[in-house]
Amino acid sequence: MSDERFLELLEGYADGTLDEEASRELLMAFAEDADLKSRFVNELRLQNSLRGLPLLDERERRAQEVMQCILPDKTSHDVSAAVLSALRPSPKSIRWYPPVKWAAGIAAVIALGFFVMWSLPKADEPLATIAHQIDGTWSGDRKLAAGAPVGKGRLKLVAGLVRLDFAKDVRLTLEGPADLELIGPGETRLHSGKLTANVPPEGIGFQVHTERAKVVDLGTTFGVSVGTNGVTDVAVYEGLVAVTSLASREEKVIEEGSKVTVNEGSGALKPRQFNTRTFRGAEVLFGVVNTGGKIRFAYPHPGLNPADVTDADNLVIFPERFATKLRTDFTVSLTEPGDYGPDEIVGREETLHPEKRRVNTYLIQYRPPLAEGTAESDPMRFVSEVSFDRPIIAIIADVDQLTASNEVLGKKRFVYSSGGGRSLRSRDRLSLSQDRRTLKLDWQVDQAIEHGLVQIRVIVDVSDSPTMR
Repeated sequence: MSDERFLELLEGYADGTLDEEASRELLMAFAEDADLKSRFVNELRLQNSLRGLPLLDERERRAQEVMQCILPDKTSHDVSAAVLSALRPSPKSIRWYPPVKWAAGIAAVIALGFFVMWSLPKADEPLATIAHQIDGTWSGDRKLAAGAPVGKGRLKLVAGLVRLDFAKDVRLTLEGPADLELIGPGETRLHSGKLTANVPPEGIGFQVHTERAKVVDLGTTFGVSVGTNGVTDVAVYEGLVAVTSLASREEKVIEEGSKVTVNEGSGALKPRQFNTRTFRGAEVLFGVVNTGGKIRFAYPHPGLNPADVTDADNLVIFPERFATKLRTDFTVSLTEPGDYGPDEIVGREETLHPEKRRVNTYLIQYRPPLAEGTAESDPMRFVSEVSFDRPIIAIIADVDQLTASNEVLGKKRFVYSSGGGRSLRSRDRLSLSQDRRTLKLDWQVDQAIEHGLVQIRVIVDVSDSPTMR
């Protein structure tokens, strides 16, 4: 890797703009070159420490303590407490690594060369926001509505499903009944219940503690479950997590498609069968807050590709990109609310400008299994709708537009069908609500496999999300 590319990736990570493709490029480079990994770690230490030095106004002893964490090839000291005591008056203005010991608690993160830099909030500053809830019932007299900020302390959810949005676009869904404690920036404790979390590259290092284990995210989608007897299960949908047993001190990096249970007696990490539907919060986690009719959500899973997924009875929604920064213009089919037929969509070209936007993208697909002998003249009608947590700013419903946007707006690990899909046909309709959050679909599709594929891409604006500010 060239020095120029290395510095570009380092800057992207420090600024929180490193996308999934760049993150994988960096991880691959670390795997091939241990020296590059060490250099990356030392550069981050240096950058992080230098941010704090101008704010220190105590004696030289304080500066010497801080300088210990930028010495190359030596064990770094946890100086966060000393630095905090020296900061006056605003600890929010400096970013530090999580307050854990380098050599032990974050060893797995060091192994991959990543550290999260979470802002240190003021004592009364919220750590997360209630982004969305479905039939949420809270313990006691507490009432938390969507948009409510949440600070340190316990959240006891009696029933329902709630999504919490943290800084750095980290999202977490909690399934009631559950008891979650917010400890600090990027750090939680699950006392009981289930949670599902999605952590982008800039949030790597997000931690979930339980009675028996510590889970450190390495850039992934994962679920944690704690039973009433304290049994802890960890399942990884995508990416990697580091799991440490508090009893045995055993630590393992768990790969995607894997699940472990912390053994009740010895504390050993035991593999278990992976099931994508163990955790119900994935849809809301990925911004899909409601579906109706013949449509279903595709749960994340290793090796999942739209090209391989067939369903004769439903349209399928695949989450693709999250918080991706638009850098160029895109040619799209629709940008305004309204009711559209195929004559108003096919061949239509509008321009979506970047305007410093960050977007989530989703692929909606119909692909039936091979049904030999099914006549092309036997269409099936699919009436459905899907609502998102943020406004839709564009829809791509044209084959060429889909293909042109796959590389930038599609998911890097997906294998897309040749041609990307087919355009809507006679009697097919799309309807985008005035608030831009609900898309209604009325499709009549052929069951014959050679004509069965239908795909559109939905682009959702998350620029004004609190976690993006």
